Amino acid sequence: MKKFQFRFAAVEKVKRMKEEEALRELGKSQQALRKIHEHKLGLLQDIERSLIRREELGREPISSVAFQIESEFIWGTKQRIQHLDQAIVRAQKVVEKTMRGYLVARRQTRMIEVLREKELGRFKDEVRKKEAKNSDELTVMRARLILDAGAEESAQAEESGGIA
Repeated sequence: MKKFQFRFAAVEKVKRMKEEEALRELGKSQQALRKIHEHKLGLLQDIERSLIRREELGREPISSVAFQIESEFIWGTKQRIQHLDQAIVRAQKVVEKTMRGYLVARRQTRMIEVLREKELGRFKDEVRKKEAKNSDELTVMRARLILDAGAEESAQAEESGGIA
């Protein structure tokens, strides 16, 4: 019996490779977005600590330079957070774009998989029909052999009955 061979196997392989590549790209873009979020979280923690330090500066008499340095650090950190917010928006757009690319690749792969499933179903139907045909032929041949054997026995019985 012949083995099932999908006629678009090469196309299926290429589509799967494209899907896997798109999934890797999606993972990279999501990882970049996560790193930006982590960096922003670190800056927010820095601001929190800096605000606490600045409040502590007001409890004891200290030069205004230390207070000014702490305030400038807070201001600079806020600027970096704003830049990170913009970077987050850009990274989210990249994630969305790579997600769309992955979904397109997945849809194409799924289309080939559906073709494979249909072709495999047809192949199985053909195999089932051939097996049924072969079974029917064997049944018919067996019946003929039994009839032929019965006819030979009756012919022999008539010959032996007619000779005696």
